[in-house]
This record gives sequence, C-alpha cells and structure tokens, in this order.
Amino acid sequence: MGRWRKRTVAIVAAVAIIVVVAGGVLIWRLTRPATAATVATTTTAKATKTTQRTTVSATGTLAPQNQAYLNFPAAGTVSAVNVQLGQTVAAGQVLATQGTTTLASAVTSAQAGVDSAQSSLDTLNASSSSTTAQISAAKAQLASAQAKLTSAQSDLAGATMTAPFAGVVAQVNLTVNSKVNGTSSTTTGVGTTTVVAASASSSAQIVVVDTSTWLVNSTVGMADLSSLKQGLTCTVTATGATASFPGTLTSIGIVGTTSAGTTSYPVIVTLTGNPTGLYVGGSADVTIVVSQVTVLTVPTAAVQQENGQTYVTVVANGAQTKTNVTVGRTFGTRTEITAGVAEGDEVVVPVDATSSGTSSRQPFGNRSGFPSGFPSGARPSGAGRPSNVPTTQGS
Repeated sequence: MGRWRKRTVAIVAAVAIIVVVAGGVLIWRLTRPATAATVATTTTAKATKTTQRTTVSATGTLAPQNQAYLNFPAAGTVSAVNVQLGQTVAAGQVLATQGTTTLASAVTSAQAGVDSAQSSLDTLNASSSSTTAQISAAKAQLASAQAKLTSAQSDLAGATMTAPFAGVVAQVNLTVNSKVNGTSSTTTGVGTTTVVAASASSSAQIVVVDTSTWLVNSTVGMADLSSLKQGLTCTVTATGATASFPGTLTSIGIVGTTSAGTTSYPVIVTLTGNPTGLYVGGSADVTIVVSQVTVLTVPTAAVQQENGQTYVTVVANGAQTKTNVTVGRTFGTRTEITAGVAEGDEVVVPVDATSSGTSSRQPFGNRSGFPSGFPSGARPSGAGRPSNVPTTQGS
C-alpha cells in the first residue's frame, strides 16, 4: 500500500507540473503582443494634364439684376390700381394712376409764370434804358419759372405709373382713393451704382422685379480682396439646387463692414443668361475663379526625394526606372511636373504601409479588453478605445 501511495503521489505531482507548464504557455500565448507584419504596397497612375483652379468662396443672397421701386412723384389721390402682387407685367404697362385735375392746373399755372417771365425779359431787352442787373434778374426769374413748369409737367406725367421693364410685381402698397405723398422712384440694374435703403424699398408704392436676370450680393474678406478683379468667372449654386450657374464678378466694394473683429467687403456677381428656379432673397454659394491653368500633373505621393534629387518612378515595359523631374505648383493631391515625364507616362504611387497582426485573438475574447463574464456595471468609465484614437483598417 505504501508503494502504491508513493506512485499515486508521483503521478499527481507530474500532472500538476504539466498543468502549470501548459497554463503558463497558454497565458503567454494569450497575452503576448501580436506580431505585426508591415505590408508595403504600391499602385500606379498616369501623368495627365489637368485643369487646376485657384478660387475664392463666398456665400450671398440672390436678387434680380433689375429692380424698380416706383412712387408717384407728386402728392395726390390714387384713382386706379391695375396690378396685383405676383402679376407679370410688360415694359410700359400702366400699373396705377392718380387724379390729374390738380396736377393739370399746376401745369397751367406754371406755364403762365413762364409766359410772364419771358414777356418781362423781352421788354427789358427792347428798352435802351435797361441795366445789366435788371436783365440778369429777369433771366433768373425766367429760369425759375421754366424749372417750375418742368416739375409740374413731370408730376402730371408721373400720375400714370408704368413698368420700366418687363417683370413681376413684387410689392403693392396702394389702394384706390388713398392719398399718397409724392416721392422719387429708383430703378437699379447692372452698371448702376444706386443703393436703395431698406426703408425706401419697403415703403415703395409698387415694386417690380425682373426675374429673368439675377445677381448675388456677397462679401469677401480682406485677405481675398487683393486677388479679385472685375470680370472674373464665377460659379453660383443656389441653396438646395443641384445645378450651378455661370456668372461674372461685376462689382468689388472698397469700403468694408466690421463685425466681431472681422472686416468684409461687398461684391456683386452677375449671373449669365436667364436662369430659372431662383427666388428673391434666397441664399447661394459663390465660387470666384481667380486663376485657372491646365498643367501636367502626377499624384503628389508619387514625387520622391533622394540625395537632393526629386524623382518619380516610371513604369515602362514592366521595368521601373527612377526619373528625375522638375516640379511646379502643388494642388493638394496633384503636383505639377514641368520636366522629366510626358503625358501618359505611368508612375509608381507608394501607398502607406499597413499593419496586420498574425493573430486576431484578443485577451479574453472581448474587444473592450475585459472578460466576457466581467460585470458591465463594474467596468471603469472610458474603457475601450479612446475617442481620439483613429481607427485603422488594413487594405
């Protein structure tokens, strides 16, 4: 029995040793760092001629190129309103009228004043005793009377309000038999420098806009101002639209507006043609093309340096040759080549090395690094991948 007991003890001890060794090997294999294999890969690309642009981007507000803020020039009573909001009108169409009795009487009175002043001047000119001062005073009275006549005639003509161009009625602030104060009208358009104040535009008696021609009122920063000039080509994309419209930079303001420490300068981009589907006051993105060139380029990653020489690796007939090149400008992912390769040449583009572990195992079989049976509520906060660590995927 003692001999069997000793044999049993020896067997148990041997088994224990084996278990300990096996467990150690298992723990080492589970916890050892995964061996990373660096796989260097390349691809190829052709040297091609591409159009590269330098641009300035801005955001602005859509507006018709032609806008008319119309008012009766003289005070009076509205006799007719012939249009309504949203109505399409033709150039010269009568929009509204006011009573002309008082206005016609003013013209008659002003004409009488001109006749009287002219008669007085004629009398002085015919008299040999007239002095130079008397004649000068008579001429001044005649000029004043003629100015009054011109104003009266203008008021009478203005009693019939007409559309200065074809367009859409955007505002009507008139009703029949209402009394209005006389004020001037303003028409804006391409080439005009008149700026209409918000108060004046909102109080206009009738507003007509031309919805067939458009512009964008925008701003640029001081850093971009020096690179801009009138006539530059632009692209305009209305917010929510899928199509873009060509345009031209037609106005560059030199008086800036400062807000929150930043100064911006007004610019106007005129859209080309007669675009449709646009709305007054809508927003639009503007791209102003400062310069545009067509150059031979290769992927920037293909350009390498060695011993002070700049080169690309050209692939021809299955062979790779390092070829010295002269580079020009860099346009992000493309670099201009001015000498060394020709259009169509195929160059090697190195791809960043990628690491792939020899084993996909993770400790305890759980991505967070904790055993699957570990109570989730007991895990420390922030466990797992930090939010600022980028995720890398192998190719």
